[in-house]
Amino acid sequence: MREFVQELETRCGGLICFAFTDFQTGTTQRYRADHLCQTASIIKLPILVHAALAVREGQKRWDEKLRLTDGEKVGGSGVLTQLTSGLEISLRDLCVLMTVVSDNTATNMVIAHLGVEPVNARMRSLGLPLTTLYRKSYSSDSDSFDVEASRVYGLGRTTAQEMLDLLTLLAEGKIGDAETSREILTMMEAQMYRDAIPRYLPEDWKYAGKTGAINAVRNDVALVTAPDGRRFALSLFCQQMPVSLWTPDNPGLLALAELTRWLLLERT
Repeated sequence: MREFVQELETRCGGLICFAFTDFQTGTTQRYRADHLCQTASIIKLPILVHAALAVREGQKRWDEKLRLTDGEKVGGSGVLTQLTSGLEISLRDLCVLMTVVSDNTATNMVIAHLGVEPVNARMRSLGLPLTTLYRKSYSSDSDSFDVEASRVYGLGRTTAQEMLDLLTLLAEGKIGDAETSREILTMMEAQMYRDAIPRYLPEDWKYAGKTGAINAVRNDVALVTAPDGRRFALSLFCQQMPVSLWTPDNPGLLALAELTRWLLLERT
């Protein structure tokens, strides 16, 4: 396994970190799984988890409306920058946009509504001591509660192992309860960015994931289900790539897709 991953790293020029579980056999594979990684938009999954649990606990409601303002609009991925200021959007719809198209404006509206520290406290309560949200998307260093860490990691940090642990809780229906876990996974199943984990999988395999990308980073974490019901969790990170390429053929995306094919289709 090590030789295969090192070959992928040579091809993409980046640092690969991953954790994998086959829920049927209990087989696991890990490679730099405890390395602290830049999350990019992967941190939106912890935000979604906290939002869903806050709704379950009665602190928030999925149908409560938040108002879009020009001041909240930021660049990068998403569609809300093109919509009219003053539009009222439900918390659930914002979480769908945050997850499915990784909308940065939707993300910032959700963070403003929930708070940064409550998201981090939630991750600690779920047994994830390292996963941390630092700030909103496209905000300045002064907006971060930990300026130095934000300069290193950007939006957030995590490890491949901690995201695998979070995926496992979802798979087992332990994020709140089975209904809450299913609500989260339903949003993840609609993921629009499918150039990494799902890239080489047969069409009848099901993918429920969250991706993340910045110039030197490509990440994808997901639950994958085979047609026969076998289920797998993959937490894949490609960091520190020397070349920025914003196309589906980014070397990091190709490396993660090849790693997925090896883990799911070729390993046995």
